[in-house]
Amino acid sequence: MDDKNISAAQKVTVYIDNIAYQVSKENNLLAGVLSQKLNLPYFCWHPSMGSVGACRQCAVTQYQDENDTRGRLVMACMTSVSDGMRISLQDKDSAKFREQVIGAMMTNHPHDCPVCAEGGECHLQDMTVMTGHSVRDYQGTKRTFNNQYLGELVGHEMNRCITCYRCTRFYNDYAGGKDFGVYGSKNQVYFGRQKDGTLASEFSGNLVEVCPTGVFTNKVFSAHYTRKWDLQSAPSVCAHCSVGCNTSIGERYGSVRRVMNRYNYDLNGYFLCDRGRYGIGFVNSAQRIKKAQGINQTSPEKLTRLDVSRALAHFRDKRFIGIGSARASLEANFYLKQIVGEDNFSAGYNRQQMAVAKEYQQLLSDNFIDDKMLSLREIEQCDFILLVGEDLTKTSPRIALALRQACRNSGIEKAASMGVASWQDSAVRTISGKRNSPFFAMQPMATKLDELTEQCLLLAPDDIEQVMLALTTVLCLTDNEKSNYFHQEEWQAFTFEQQSFINKVISALATAKKPLIVTGDSLLSAKILLATNKLMACLKNQATPSKVNLVVLPSASNSIGLLSLIDEKSISSEQVLAKVSTKTVAGLICLEQELTVYTNEQLTLLREHAEVIIVLDHSESRVSQLADIVLPAAAISEGNGHFVNYQGRIQRFSQVHAAALPILDSWKWLSYIEKALDFSISNQATLQRKKAKPKENLAELHDYFSENFTLWPTLKDEQLEQKFVARMTKRASGRTSQSANFSVHEAKVVEDKDQHYRFSMEGNKPNAVKNMPFTWAPGWNSNQSINHHQVEIQGQLSHYSDDVYVSFNFTRESDKNVAVNDDTLAAVITDLTAKKTLTYFPQGCLFQGEWQSALTAEFQLLAHSLEKNPTLYLSTEFVESQGWEPGQWLNVSADNKSCFAQLKCNNELPQYLVYGNINDFVDHKSGLSIKLTEVSEADVIQYQKNRQTHYQHLKVIQQNTLKQLKISDQHIPIRFVAGGLDDA
Repeated sequence: MDDKNISAAQKVTVYIDNIAYQVSKENNLLAGVLSQKLNLPYFCWHPSMGSVGACRQCAVTQYQDENDTRGRLVMACMTSVSDGMRISLQDKDSAKFREQVIGAMMTNHPHDCPVCAEGGECHLQDMTVMTGHSVRDYQGTKRTFNNQYLGELVGHEMNRCITCYRCTRFYNDYAGGKDFGVYGSKNQVYFGRQKDGTLASEFSGNLVEVCPTGVFTNKVFSAHYTRKWDLQSAPSVCAHCSVGCNTSIGERYGSVRRVMNRYNYDLNGYFLCDRGRYGIGFVNSAQRIKKAQGINQTSPEKLTRLDVSRALAHFRDKRFIGIGSARASLEANFYLKQIVGEDNFSAGYNRQQMAVAKEYQQLLSDNFIDDKMLSLREIEQCDFILLVGEDLTKTSPRIALALRQACRNSGIEKAASMGVASWQDSAVRTISGKRNSPFFAMQPMATKLDELTEQCLLLAPDDIEQVMLALTTVLCLTDNEKSNYFHQEEWQAFTFEQQSFINKVISALATAKKPLIVTGDSLLSAKILLATNKLMACLKNQATPSKVNLVVLPSASNSIGLLSLIDEKSISSEQVLAKVSTKTVAGLICLEQELTVYTNEQLTLLREHAEVIIVLDHSESRVSQLADIVLPAAAISEGNGHFVNYQGRIQRFSQVHAAALPILDSWKWLSYIEKALDFSISNQATLQRKKAKPKENLAELHDYFSENFTLWPTLKDEQLEQKFVARMTKRASGRTSQSANFSVHEAKVVEDKDQHYRFSMEGNKPNAVKNMPFTWAPGWNSNQSINHHQVEIQGQLSHYSDDVYVSFNFTRESDKNVAVNDDTLAAVITDLTAKKTLTYFPQGCLFQGEWQSALTAEFQLLAHSLEKNPTLYLSTEFVESQGWEPGQWLNVSADNKSCFAQLKCNNELPQYLVYGNINDFVDHKSGLSIKLTEVSEADVIQYQKNRQTHYQHLKVIQQNTLKQLKISDQHIPIRFVAGGLDDA
């Protein structure tokens, strides 16, 4: 269902076991039955992937009318609903048929539930109980398979397979994977790869949740395993990109074990990318900061507020620069800005990034004052896409998956014209063939989405801007003006491919019903954002069939939250360095910032001139190593706060487990720093000083912000309005048995002053389904139980309340409108054929694209995998001019750094443009000028040996991390209050 509320006109009456129900006529019978919270077993069907009728498990008896007593068997997932339809779920014939079907499926199943990682949350277990199949009849030899190595993230146990085909339907059909499939015949059907190797899809981890049995398992979770009912969970938000996918984090014995998808109708739906699912590993890494540094503690056992005050006493009433972060919470960034003042607040951006931020604000202010940016659900419904300057499979993978679904809309529409419903997946795909909705893209590197495009241009950022300006110019011209313009010099400067691209985009836009433009800031180009704004201004004045939608994607989880705090007084990284060098300020407060904008020389200069550097972070970085005072901040699983996603949607993440002291939320540390410095945030707004009081919980902090600052959004926190909710399931082993490995005495349950979740299995249901720590329903222990918490299948959650959004009405120096024709194209265009230096753009890596997740041991192994060599793509023409051959190795040097890469050719690349996946340059900004030289065979051999040595070193780190976690399980710190520092 695409609509949150199904109208009465879209519903029909269906009689199920002689009881009348209102079900949607837009979906199949199975979805209608499940929407009524009735139990009907199924395997192959999935709400997002439709029906293929592969398992035959959802059989029901359908009757012609009320007088028919015999009926006939039909498969609910393949049956349309009609008004007055009569069916039975309890009829003996259909019940017996379902039991026989599952009995046949279990013929070769190993019945290894006690050792299976899915045990206790297995859809197969639930359906077996539901059908009443309890006797194991088959006594013969079972069919067996060899398992495959599928990488560091997904495990494989093929013997458990029941051939439902969900895995290949998701991986290949839904997510566009190419390296996974189904092989065999008759009773020897195998789901896997042609040979062992890491799954290439960014969504491979969804196989774990999609599979109804334990064929595909969470390999990281299995390595440090515990049963679902012993996990302590809480609702959270992904911290690894700006989409803001909803997650549920599970923890035991103080270490995070896994992340599960938490259904959100508007955003992630049923699926997460692998970075969101596995990137949480940084929380358990050896690089975690667990103790305060630079502070003399009263005793080795505890850190007090007095200790903090003494450490900062010398700097009382002095000015500090605060450097915020796009990965820190909205609360922490807002608090930091108020502490240091508007003139001393920095987002950690350099001049180029500040220019991008200003243009980003302008773009949002001009286009989203009254309207909200499209959600993922709405993106999937678009029928035209123009993607500008983004490799979404690396920066915002979940958006890329949504665009894949949007590309199918043309084929779905064709099938609908032939009377085939969208849920009839196999038939729709057959009718659609290779038919896609119009999709056009411009970016400096090849991406996985290029295969879906009608035309894709590989261009540098400046050239993308020029094509965008030309597109805007042509759109604004009348037919007569266009005819004249196409003969002018400005138009002739573009290549034939670029001219064709512009004309095709304009033609497709003219017929689109829901067009979409997608761009972002990953290329750090203010010009592209300005050109996008001019294009949108032009389109608003065009007689297009419908409104053109825009989605703008930043890089980090709270980029928009940080962007909302940047104003004309915010300072750049260059200004920070200047203020510190001239002793205008005493020092820095770095909030979860690794300061990648600074070179090592600049960072050293900053260290030499600053009196004191205070770092608040959860993991070690080069900044924390130079700091005078390091305060251990809570990671996403240990803290409370809010992130703002790309839409401006403010979303709460909740503490999963109490952090070991002295680890605290960043905003709590800021509260103690404010108190220690006797530096009241109220003093920034008025001359009247007020004594600062440390804030003990999030509610106090929000109240304080609301009372003192008009810019703080009013947040309705449903979690604080409800009674106690359990973080653990009712089946939890109990507090005593959980800690019996080191004490038989039952410790007091930790009290949480910050929210109303309990660190136990005792509690009530949450007042809103979206706040559930974990998903469960009677008889449904797997993640499929989310069906029982939706208004309609694949619809909105029950008792859902809308989220709060930040305002995009940014204060600007001037209110002049963006002029579409301020400059003629001739004034800004450059010679596209001019010779340029080689400019490198990283393709990006899902496992290195975000600083926190890159610390995960498994991600480090995948990023430095020996399966693929570092690769550099150049134009065929340039390679031939240099006398090089594809496949040979080159030395790539830039910024006093060099590495080896294997050469490949791309016929569509301009001569000056280079892209690739070189690990040593993954953190560098786009547009890096590089030099290439040939290398000897002996150097390549030594390089490969060094790679293998480094990989083995990373493997040892992974094993040591796991070993240390298992040791830590035996030494659980007992906490009574999940709060702040001990009082002096």
